[in-house]
Amino acid sequence: MHFTLPTVSVSSLTLLASAVNGVTIDWTANPEEKVLVPQCEDLTFALTGTHDIQNFNKKGRFKRCDFSSSTVMLGATSNEEVTMTGQDFLKRKKYYYGCDVNDHCNTINMKTLVEVIPTYTRTENQPCSGSLTPIKTFPLPSVEVCSSACDQKKDCMGFSFDPDEEKKCHLFDSVPTPSGQTKAGAACYAAQTECPPISTPHCSIDTEVTCTLNDDPTKECSEFAKTFPKEAPANAVGCEVMLKYDYKLTATTTETSTWTWATRTRKGDEPANFARPRVYSWLDEGGITDPTIEGASTGPFASSETVVVDFCKAGKYKTLAEAVVQSASNTICTSRDQYKLTVRGVDGVVCALDTITCPNGDILSRDPANDCQFPACPVNLVVGETDGSGQQGTGTGTSEAQNRDGCGFDDPIVGCVMAEDQAGLPMSWVGTTDCNDYVPVNENDCVKQVRYTYYVYHGNEPSGSVLIDSLRYRDGSYWETKPEDNPHGNPRAYSEDKWGTTIATGGTNTFYELDTWEGENVDFCKASSVNTRFEFNTDGAGLNDCAKAGEYTLVTKDVAALPPPPTTSTPGPPNTDCSLEISLSCRIDDGKIPCEEYNPPADGACSRTATYIHVLQNMAPFNSGKDLLLTSITRNRPGDVPHGDDFDFLDNLYNGVPQTLPAFNTMTITESPTINFCTDDTTYVTTFNTVSTPDSGTTQCEDEVMYTLDLSS
Repeated sequence: MHFTLPTVSVSSLTLLASAVNGVTIDWTANPEEKVLVPQCEDLTFALTGTHDIQNFNKKGRFKRCDFSSSTVMLGATSNEEVTMTGQDFLKRKKYYYGCDVNDHCNTINMKTLVEVIPTYTRTENQPCSGSLTPIKTFPLPSVEVCSSACDQKKDCMGFSFDPDEEKKCHLFDSVPTPSGQTKAGAACYAAQTECPPISTPHCSIDTEVTCTLNDDPTKECSEFAKTFPKEAPANAVGCEVMLKYDYKLTATTTETSTWTWATRTRKGDEPANFARPRVYSWLDEGGITDPTIEGASTGPFASSETVVVDFCKAGKYKTLAEAVVQSASNTICTSRDQYKLTVRGVDGVVCALDTITCPNGDILSRDPANDCQFPACPVNLVVGETDGSGQQGTGTGTSEAQNRDGCGFDDPIVGCVMAEDQAGLPMSWVGTTDCNDYVPVNENDCVKQVRYTYYVYHGNEPSGSVLIDSLRYRDGSYWETKPEDNPHGNPRAYSEDKWGTTIATGGTNTFYELDTWEGENVDFCKASSVNTRFEFNTDGAGLNDCAKAGEYTLVTKDVAALPPPPTTSTPGPPNTDCSLEISLSCRIDDGKIPCEEYNPPADGACSRTATYIHVLQNMAPFNSGKDLLLTSITRNRPGDVPHGDDFDFLDNLYNGVPQTLPAFNTMTITESPTINFCTDDTTYVTTFNTVSTPDSGTTQCEDEVMYTLDLSS
């Protein structure tokens, strides 16, 4: 079985489309997958049909078409052109847009990535001034290649090219200035730091979020956090501090406009006490009662709220205000501001002052020696009686109030999907076909491989819960008449290494997760009913017999004679000689979490080992004899420690010897650098490049993909 990660071809996905005033996207089915917008250029969406425009706040949600936290840039609108003003595209970043009307994002692939690229002020035949220290230097051969390197690095604000230096290309994170010295072939390129004013009907928004102590407005929250004593106070009274957040949204318009979005979102840790929900809309829940901004005017809006933060407990608090205004001429402008508060916590343990009252009247306080958990209430049991768990009491036990259901996990989730070379763990698969929805079309479609999936999540409670066993049972299976197709047995055991071990410790960041699959051949042209049952059994920390199961039944029918498959050959790759496909991804925690979706906990775990997965697959038909000779396999990732910016896999793994990749075979190369996920405003851009030659030897094929890990938000 070959596993191929999704392939992205830079050359085929990148579009730089110039309109009369900027860039235009045809907002309909299957829009361009990636659009490059130069700094300060307008971006126009030309709607065909009825669609909306929503901005995803995470790349992972964009991939999954998850609109749960997206910003609505435009409500459902039919056959219009709407323009996002170039004033909002000054900062170099990526925007992820999609349409949620009638599930268009999924059904007609209606989503696109917009990346803002630099617009340079170019000074030829002069290098940049030497007053700036480069963030990176490269021995690149030309201005064009140097410019490409700057485009790939998010914090690059310009570059200098000097043909007389060994490392000709210098990248800067501040805007450089020309040196004034003439040198043939040299160049100084500076990105824009502000957009020029525009005169067409438009709107603009200024957004500001500030935080001060409620009792002392002169003390800014972040500065107060830095000076908060590291020694633990006597009790929690000295830990909790009331903060005041102030929000200012100011819209300036040249014509009648409308507030269409105005929200405050809290990210990261939750305060100890608060009144408003995590996401609060000033339009829907109070604040902006009339969204109309009349004529050419300024529409100011101000709001504030108080929250209580525990400064004795380490935490990260991010508060984001975001607004969208639409003018009468369908110009959209947006703005956002975020306030970040990092609380380092104190040395020692300080517990809250709340208490619980046990059934026997005992009042218990939180235990600093046990992560501030409440001790177990005593339960008086007579020897020989039971406490409801099926186990006999011996004089004391744990109350139900302390552990309400005694299990900590729900019924296992069991599924079945058609095998389509999915990569990664089952819960990350998208666009799969349920086995019961599969319909064979021709006689070659009868016997197919399926993938049965199993998922169990056990939280951090009840503390001390022990895994007894986890077993899969299958009745009526295809392999009951062909035992050789079932090498795993029935029942099949999963996670045997965890049997008899504690899987819940009660810690704040501990959990147990089982996310796996197995394959089986199924005859979809023969009537059968196959039932799969997955059982997960724990001792419930001695409170209950926690045995739960999930089931999936696959039903197939007798199918009359099907036609033979089409006689026409299946189309191969666009270039049948260049049959290599490559992909690049990054995951942590043994492949469970995509790197771009990892959110480090407030109490540490910043530096994690990431696994970069490079996949090369020869897409030529099996046994076709169209093997490929891999003559170059390289990776570039500026800032990589310890492997270096440039890494040659052939030199380091195969002593420089070219490798043969047979037809319809896959090669996977992994690399595991350590990454600090708590570093803000850092972007790791990885470029994976290969050169291959078909057996015929008449064509040299070069492929390249890029993967960007953006830690700035």
